[in-house]
Amino acid sequence: MQKTTKQKKQLTPFGEYLAKRSVNKSEVCRKVGISITRLNRLCYNSNNFLRCYELQLISLAINEDACKMQQELYGQLQLQEEFTYSEQLINNFSRVLNDQGLITKYEITQKDIERIAIILPFCIEQKNETEILELIGLKRRSSKLITSLRACVEADLLIIHKKNVEGIIVSEYGLTELGEEIIGVDSN
Repeated sequence: MQKTTKQKKQLTPFGEYLAKRSVNKSEVCRKVGISITRLNRLCYNSNNFLRCYELQLISLAINEDACKMQQELYGQLQLQEEFTYSEQLINNFSRVLNDQGLITKYEITQKDIERIAIILPFCIEQKNETEILELIGLKRRSSKLITSLRACVEADLLIIHKKNVEGIIVSEYGLTELGEEIIGVDSN
């Protein structure tokens, strides 16, 4: 005959906090107005989360400072990393385009925004449409690309210069001061 060993339940950080202080759970439940089942779930089940008002009431019931209790329980939490350069770039120029209503006006999509994020830093020095097409891997001009470039020109991120090269008008795009500011280039 095999003996089955009952595994001891593992306490959550909240359960450990209460256990360290030898808290009488029944008394806490009575004072706070929550069921013993709820308190046990908070102590043993990591899928149950302590609500702010519960933390406040429990801290009052056990004569602890709610802020110190929260710091001890959740002080290890950290914010996510800062935005990467490309994420920051996308956020900056998307905000400029959106503030001027150009995203809606030109029906700019996420793919268009990702293309602009590649094009803007590339245009620190003036680039013609052929060079831009090569950069983003297109074989020919698309209306969406031209629309995106037009929106950047209208938002004063890019400036367009038209040149006559052997009887063909060539458009070249370069960054404006605002464009340089958006991508973080020092214009001096």
